[in-house]
Amino acid sequence: MIADPEVFADGHVPETLLHRGDEEGVLARAFEPALDGERPGDVLIHGPHGVGKTVLARHTFDRLQARADVDWVHVETMGLSTAGIVRAVLQALGADPSPTTSEHDLCLQLRERVDQPTIVVLDEGDDLPETALSRLIDVSLVGVVPIVHDPEDLLARLSDDRVRSRLIGSELGLDRYGTDELADILRPRVQAGLDVSVADGYLQRIADQAGGEARPAIQTLRTAAEIAAGEGRPIESVNVRVALEKARTRIRRETLASMPHHHQVLYALAWHFDQAATTDLQERYDAVKDVVYRERDQMPIGERRRRDKLRKLDRYDLVDWEHGRVRVVDKAVQPLVDVPAEVDQPTSGT
Repeated sequence: MIADPEVFADGHVPETLLHRGDEEGVLARAFEPALDGERPGDVLIHGPHGVGKTVLARHTFDRLQARADVDWVHVETMGLSTAGIVRAVLQALGADPSPTTSEHDLCLQLRERVDQPTIVVLDEGDDLPETALSRLIDVSLVGVVPIVHDPEDLLARLSDDRVRSRLIGSELGLDRYGTDELADILRPRVQAGLDVSVADGYLQRIADQAGGEARPAIQTLRTAAEIAAGEGRPIESVNVRVALEKARTRIRRETLASMPHHHQVLYALAWHFDQAATTDLQERYDAVKDVVYRERDQMPIGERRRRDKLRKLDRYDLVDWEHGRVRVVDKAVQPLVDVPAEVDQPTSGT
């Protein structure tokens, strides 16, 4: 039933980006100076998870590159230091810096490497180190495009006046889609990705249940097709709620797998000790940190940074963190790191 799985992949960029024409126009105008060999503008893209922020950036760049020779770099910044981000940019541009190269020397290499307009997209940028932005804007032909959930949080952390002046006023927000808009987005996926037709009413039901987010809607369509094919029945007979829950579990697993070790440790603790008070989770982290970081080149993090990581887990629908308690949203999403079994169940806060 699924003729082309790539059509349902998260990184798939459709030929036509539906219902983002205004936003695409804003982004294209920011990138326009690159057509004349000048630095592209900076844009701070923000919006809820699953509304197509990265796809918008990729689609706009593809159209730009058809008109001019412009470099594009996409970096998943979550968990990366400034040196790690600059190193990733260099690698994307074809360089091969040594793992031991200092941040200072990496930045010098980047200045030497960039000789034409270059767009650097900084995905998962909510925890982006400000120094990374400072180092990137030091390169005269680089335009930066941070992608975040909460632009106010990022802007509030900026102390470098150069960075603030380039990002404040450059915000581009994406809202959730309407039900009819999501159904429109699903139709081309049916045509390109499935070998059967799907009734419009069924697509509308998927769109209605997906809460305005494209990723869950697309993955629900994919999951429904897989269930229907496996059971030899029409796709419209698959319960949308069942397909959506299976799709959300798949998304959560993929999201968790993409997260750095700090997030993994906190998720594992929350999974093993569900409905935990935040203070208990902090105590658990302190009790196991020497073991879970023993053979890693990372150091355990402090309480403030742990809260930042919990906030990220909450934004990605992996945990529900409110009223001082942490609850794993989907127990079917098992942790990918082990925590010592000897950690006792705390009694405080219960």
